[in-house]
This record gives sequence, C-alpha cells and structure tokens, in this order.
Amino acid sequence: MRNKSSKLFDPLRAKETLRIEMPRRPQKTFRDLPSWYHRVLQFSYRADDRDVEPWDFDEDISDLEEDKTQAGDGDKQPKEGEEDEGEDKGENCECDREDPDCDCQCGSDDYESGEDDDIESEKSYNDSDADYYYMLKEMREERKREFLEEKLEYQKEEEQAREEERVMEKEVLAAHKSLEKGEKQGNKTPLDPLAGQLFKIFCSDYIDHCFVPPYRTKMVEFYRVGDDHQAIPGRPEPGGETDMIYGDMHLDSCTHCQFGPLCPPIHASQQAVKVETTDGKHELSFKFISDGYLSVEVSRELLSMARGDLPLLDLPLAAPEVFEFVGIKRDLEKEKAEMQQRHVGRRSPDSR
Repeated sequence: MRNKSSKLFDPLRAKETLRIEMPRRPQKTFRDLPSWYHRVLQFSYRADDRDVEPWDFDEDISDLEEDKTQAGDGDKQPKEGEEDEGEDKGENCECDREDPDCDCQCGSDDYESGEDDDIESEKSYNDSDADYYYMLKEMREERKREFLEEKLEYQKEEEQAREEERVMEKEVLAAHKSLEKGEKQGNKTPLDPLAGQLFKIFCSDYIDHCFVPPYRTKMVEFYRVGDDHQAIPGRPEPGGETDMIYGDMHLDSCTHCQFGPLCPPIHASQQAVKVETTDGKHELSFKFISDGYLSVEVSRELLSMARGDLPLLDLPLAAPEVFEFVGIKRDLEKEKAEMQQRHVGRRSPDSR
C-alpha cells in the first residue's frame, strides 16, 4: 500500500492552491458618504436648488496644519512593547476584511470612508448621484489647495512684517538708550511742537497676536482741534489752553481710537505722559524719546474694543496685558524723494 506522503507533486494543483484573488473594494452607499456631502446637499439641488460655491466647503474643511501633523505622527517608530500604529489600522493585515475574529479595523467606517479611498481607478460609489458627488469632491479638494496656498502666503507675509517690526524696535531702543545716557549726564533734549506730527508705530507682539493681512502701516497722528480737523462730539474743548492737542491712533483698517486732550512735553524724557481716550474708557501712556522717536503702551482691552461696530477682537491668552508700540516720525519730504528716486531707477535707458 502506497504511503500518502509518497504522493507525486502536482505543479498544476500547486498553482491552483497559490492563486490569490485580490479583494474588491466594497461599494459605498449613500449613508456611507462623508458628512460634508450630506451638508452641502441641504442647500443644493435637493433643497434650495442653488449652485454650490467654493466657500460652501469652508465650514468643515479640516485644518491643514493639523492634518499634516497627524500624518507626520504616523511615521514615528513605535516604542518597545507597543504595536505599530499602521497594523492597528489594518494597513498590514491579511484578513481581507473577511475574518470576523481579526482585531484590525479594516471593516470599520473610518477605514472605508477615508478621503483617499477613491484614488483607485474603480470608484467606490456608483449610485445615481455618483457624478454629482465626485464633482463636489473635486471642488472641495481644489478649495483645500487654495486654503493651503493662502496659508503659506499668509505665513510669508506675517514673517516679513514681524522682521520689519523688530528692526524698527531696535532703532527706537537705541534712541532710548541714548536718552537714558544723556539724562544721567544732566542733558535735556528740547522737543519740537508735537501738533501736526505723524509717527509710524511698530510692535512685534502685535504681529504675533493680532496680525491680519494685508500688512498696513500703523500710525499715531497729533493735531489741534481746528488744524484741518473738525471738533469731534464728546471731546472736551481746550478752553483757552492753545497748546492742548489731540490724537488719532490707527492700527489696521478696523482698529483705531482717538485720544486727548494732551499737554505735550517740551523736553524728551523717560517720564510717561498719560492721556485718556476721548470716550474716557481707556488710557494710553506715551514716552517722547526725541523729536523723531516715541513709545506708547496700549492695553489689550483697548485693542480688543477699539473696532468701531465690529465684534470684539478675541485675543489669545498668551497675548500680553500691555502692548508696547514704538514710534518713528514720518518724514513726508524724505519719502517723496525716495519715491521719486525709485521711479527714476525703474526708467529704461531709452526713456532717459
């Protein structure tokens, strides 16, 4: 009697045994589609019958930076004694979603409804509205790409603004040290009349916590009532004190305040000159370092509230209680000359 182990090897049977059938991606149903699609349908052809616009996807587009961070976390090597995260998600599992005793997540809703599950040539959703779904999906992906480009441009502009603010802060700091040295030697630096002067102001903390593109010049302007300005209702009249001045502070297109009256100092000093806003609710603290430089302290409360009819500015908890701005007097004649010089430099040789 022939032993079973002596049975001849059949190569055809071996090939048949080793044949592996690739699993087919399970088809999605309408209920399996992501939540953003169901939301958009509420005001598209199923409800309000209006066209879907790119900004309709903004509500539930996930934060790109957070997505990037999560993607990077997946590349980390597991610590000793921990299982690989990829195996937990079924990436290396061989159960083909058919083994009910397997602990992987191949069959979970999160796994099947991922954003990248339609990359394959065979689409995973083929119901009657499949064309509409994939059209909206492409619109949403394009919107995410636009968000990424805008974010990169925002970061670039913010960093450029921050660097410019720091350069100006260093310039004013040098002037402040010079004033401090002069005061120790008993020197007094006279100041020109303040009315009619305009200072560009800078603060890197403001860029860190309040930056809104496009980057705009922040400034403080000093004037007397009647000098090209109408008297503003609610302002106290100077009452014969002709040296009393008022001022406007502009931080961006939305945030500004008015202050005064202020009795301008006649000498540069490290002593703070305090003045109330015209509504009497806030206080500014100026230091006049020289004819060309000053500093002003602004509370975060004022920054939050000085926005006209707009909602309050929601400053982060990390923002300082007091923002210290530095000011550099604007020289209009110098700026005009520089502008003309740049214009001449751009002219072609033929035109010259």
